[in-house]
Amino acid sequence: MRKLIIPVLVILVGVFFSSVYVVEEGSRGVVLRFNKINALSEPGLHFKIPGMDNVRIIDAKIQTTDSSNNQNSQFITLEKKGLIVDYYVQWKITDFSRYYEAIAGGYSVENLLLARLNGRLRAEIGKLEITDIINDSNDDTKSRNSLMVDVKDALNGKVKGAVINDDIPLDDAAALDESKTSMRAFGVEVIDVRIKQINFPPEVSESIYARMSAEREVVAREQRYQGIREAEETRAKANLTATQILSEAERRSRITRGEGDASAAKLYADAFGKDKEFFSFIRSLKAYEQSFSSDDIMVISPDSEFFRYMKLSGTK
Repeated sequence: MRKLIIPVLVILVGVFFSSVYVVEEGSRGVVLRFNKINALSEPGLHFKIPGMDNVRIIDAKIQTTDSSNNQNSQFITLEKKGLIVDYYVQWKITDFSRYYEAIAGGYSVENLLLARLNGRLRAEIGKLEITDIINDSNDDTKSRNSLMVDVKDALNGKVKGAVINDDIPLDDAAALDESKTSMRAFGVEVIDVRIKQINFPPEVSESIYARMSAEREVVAREQRYQGIREAEETRAKANLTATQILSEAERRSRITRGEGDASAAKLYADAFGKDKEFFSFIRSLKAYEQSFSSDDIMVISPDSEFFRYMKLSGTK
């Protein structure tokens, strides 16, 4: 009897552990009974029927999918100009049954989400011009933010504020087009769509750079010409001012020199007027000084009046 107890206990313990499973926080469990969805498990400790039930754990947290690995990232605007757009999408699973059916059927929900996001983003960018896409205004209906909101609503199956039902009539063309973009059929809700970066293709970037360089060159040339013109004007004004100052200084100097010469002449006249003979003697000395200081040759008669004072000096 004791020999039977131990195997029975081992079997019971094995059955217990094989029937218990734990769903961690941020996850959900899909219980499959004979490969068909039987129930969903919230985070916590749960039990299943061994041999009949299988549990698939699915991540319930918000996930982020980036377009960095997407090679088809060039978009055409309304002006038929190319743009390279880098974007990402945040999404979460809201219907775990549908999501499991999608991945069990061989779908890659993440790749499908990127493909539909890319197609919808391509359609929305094709309606806008480059300036509208670059514009970040929240109020303008033609802006990057409004574009991202429209794309998110389309992925969530919303048409003009109304949610598309899964049993949508096929004769509604607009709703049918939105339903092809919607991810609700796969149990996915898009939380946010964001454009991280917008670039031009290399060939467009080169042409834009050349145009910007030409425009900057024109502005620089105008600035240089304006600087040269202002420099010439400043130089002309300075020359005019200098000429005026020199002219005024020359005028004043001549007036002062004339006044000085007049004063000197008056002093000489007053001084020499008292003794005319002395005045004549001084003038003769100055004449001698000016005549004999150079190497010039003069032919003058010895009896000339020019040597009168020299003769008087020799007599004395």
